[in-house]
Amino acid sequence: MLNTALRYFLEVVDSGSLTVAAQKLHVAPSAVSRMVRKLEEEHQTLLFDRHARGMVLTEAGQLLKAYARRASLEAERARAEIRDLSQIGQKLIRISANQAFGRELLPRVIGEFRATEPSLRFELNILQSSEINRRVREGEDDIGMSYNLSPPQGVHVQYARRMPVIAVMAPDHPLAGRKTLSMRDIGNHPVALMGPGSTIRFIIDLCCMHEKIELNVAMTCNNQGAIENSCLRWGAISFSGDLTVMTSTERGDLIKIPMSNTELHQRNMHIQTMAGRQLPSSVTRFVESLGAHIDAAYADPAWMAARLDTGR
Repeated sequence: MLNTALRYFLEVVDSGSLTVAAQKLHVAPSAVSRMVRKLEEEHQTLLFDRHARGMVLTEAGQLLKAYARRASLEAERARAEIRDLSQIGQKLIRISANQAFGRELLPRVIGEFRATEPSLRFELNILQSSEINRRVREGEDDIGMSYNLSPPQGVHVQYARRMPVIAVMAPDHPLAGRKTLSMRDIGNHPVALMGPGSTIRFIIDLCCMHEKIELNVAMTCNNQGAIENSCLRWGAISFSGDLTVMTSTERGDLIKIPMSNTELHQRNMHIQTMAGRQLPSSVTRFVESLGAHIDAAYADPAWMAARLDTGR
């Protein structure tokens, strides 16, 4: 359904090489080159700069790439909807997400969703927020889910929610009995933090700078599982969104305590999709299901009462 010239053009974009694109398309390199030249003649501009290291998009090429991606996705949506009518074939929903959501929340929602729609398949990529935004903006993924300090640009935000930071620790920690904590309360207790570059580390550092507090940072790590183990095994305190540690807190392995510092409540979670794209019905249903799961998690009366105690 996507014309040959645009299909060949997108393959060169993805491959960065006429030869590699031709191999993937099972055609001669001259055929691919001819289609690229045809597009350049139609638009009266160069779409690629030819370098020894490969084909690099010009500014005009970037614009055509965005159009071609959207056209390709729309063609894919039409094929999927046609398959739905005849109940043939499976769908693939591509998701990129921060580790915070990809570790527990998304596998849980995907499992429940497939229980009612077993023909659906999912591809989940765990990435940084900026890469998630790029992949959704350019049509590489259907859904992006990320923490951000401001709304992601160039996409359609389907769902947004303020996500306060909580303190996480073992049930036998000396501070475990507190209803709320401030950064100053944590004092010299050892903490385990995500590394620089994450949104949660940024706002923790900002809070400490504002409060003139120096934390006792025993470990930094970019793996949430390792951080949780440090809380379980040797009494560290970590900081998180409560959806990130939902399984550990539900089992009672760890407990979560709201933080009272206002600087720690600037993060938002966004579910984003490609701007201007009409979503396949399966993607729309999954986004709605994901939002409903998050709303249900935040409807927990005990958790809401704890948040109200902090005045937020």
